[in-house]
Amino acid sequence: MLRRVLFLSVWLLASEASAIVVVLHLPYKEIRLKDGTLLTDVAVRSFNTTTGTATLLVKNELMSVPTAVLPDGVNAKLKELTPVLSKEAQEAEKAREEADRTRAAENAERRQKEAEEEAKAARADSRALNVKAAEATVTKPDAVLEAVAKFAEVRARTYFKYQDAPFSNIGAVTSADLYLEDPEPVPGWTGRYRVNGTAYRQYINNQSSGFGRGTKEFEILIQTRDGKKPELVEIRVK
Repeated sequence: MLRRVLFLSVWLLASEASAIVVVLHLPYKEIRLKDGTLLTDVAVRSFNTTTGTATLLVKNELMSVPTAVLPDGVNAKLKELTPVLSKEAQEAEKAREEADRTRAAENAERRQKEAEEEAKAARADSRALNVKAAEATVTKPDAVLEAVAKFAEVRARTYFKYQDAPFSNIGAVTSADLYLEDPEPVPGWTGRYRVNGTAYRQYINNQSSGFGRGTKEFEILIQTRDGKKPELVEIRVK
């Protein structure tokens, strides 16, 4: 008969009141498992009543096997070594397990709420960025067109008052009105715009010493660049 020296200690697990892990040292010269495997120089070091597994030390190497494959004699010994909890210990264990489950549920609920709040904040930030981007996309072209229209008006008014046809019979321009169409992008030219318009003028006629009136249709080409003021490319009188 084998000489067996037992060193036994017990930990309660948090799954069931009867769930325990028994740590021991139960040596055997050999154990033949029910699947036919022969183990020599082996010792049962622990077994878990919850998972139904045993930890074996085989020639200084640890391995885990289901207790179901252990010989009936070994299983009977393990069952004998399984402590029986008192009623008070079972009640205390149940209370601890319930508290653990409650804490786990509360932690899971808290993490879920935090994740939902983070996702909600992320969606709100994303929407805000999208709105700002959309506003910038709409506002920037509008601002450019507005700047081009104002620039075109100023340059056209100056041109038809002081610079148009300097060698003609047109003297001082006493009054002038402008009609300008909305700026249009020039195809193939990045940042270039075309503004069509008509100038209505009353001026002093140098030849007849009287007044004259006239209209001229024109086209202004304007170049824009980011961060810079619009630039006049050309004024074409039609």
